Amino acid sequence: MDVHELTCQVKELAREKGAALVGVAPVERFDPMPPLYDAVPKGQHPKDFLPKARSVISFAMPILPAVLEAPAVLAGEESDLIPEEARSSYYDQVYNRVGHVLHDYHLELIGQLIGQFLMQCGYNAMIFPTTGVYPTFRNKSAAEVWAASPFRFTSGPFSHRHAATRAGLGEFGYNNLVLTREFGPRQRFNSVVTDAELVPDPLIDQPICLRDKCRLCLKACPMQAIALRTDPGREDYRSIQSDDPQRIFIDTPSMSFPTLCISRAQSGTKYPVLGDCLRICPIPKKAERLPQHLHHCR
Repeated sequence: MDVHELTCQVKELAREKGAALVGVAPVERFDPMPPLYDAVPKGQHPKDFLPKARSVISFAMPILPAVLEAPAVLAGEESDLIPEEARSSYYDQVYNRVGHVLHDYHLELIGQLIGQFLMQCGYNAMIFPTTGVYPTFRNKSAAEVWAASPFRFTSGPFSHRHAATRAGLGEFGYNNLVLTREFGPRQRFNSVVTDAELVPDPLIDQPICLRDKCRLCLKACPMQAIALRTDPGREDYRSIQSDDPQRIFIDTPSMSFPTLCISRAQSGTKYPVLGDCLRICPIPKKAERLPQHLHHCR
């Protein structure tokens, strides 16, 4: 089949198996680009996984609005069944299960099915975990092992977020997450790297993030685990200058501190359910329900 037909069949398969969004990036979009000509970190370029890679397929599933909002609201309300001291942890796990874990496994299955299809067509494909992996260590703690990492925390082997912006699905927002026109920051991504030539999708050409007109995500984080980048030379993420309000953030204007984010659960028996930086975002529309501690941010 020709390139256009192959591209259509790959996208149709992704959607048929549950992807709500799917796009294609040529591998050249992962090479150094202006204005900073920053390089993908070693071990993260598509060609590190598949030397003859030509295309990267990005696909996503949305987090349902009620799944994002309800656990955070209920964690702060009385319950006849859940003890007060267990409420935050309980609803944190509810959100994690149906707002993260479900997507992680399903997106990996979609990647496997796309890979099988491409293999049957005579092409090679590399698939990935949706999220970071957590190896165990015999003589050191995880914190000691990852202390030298820019994240101070384990990351995924391939940046699905950067692949999504390069496949035209969205742009980075101030919350260091990819925002799409359809779901704002409320989706999870995965990717397939292949040596098949596919028709690329155009990059986003109009900003999605409201940027300085909003900043709600920066205000909402209870741990201050997100900050706008001040030094484009930092190595923790690829970066891009943010002085042009019309520039599309295919690289992130912010940096995150995962260990700070996770430490919210160590602050006591009552702590915010993960995801405030998603709940507060008004793209594509404002949340219907917010926990009480977010009301002051608006």
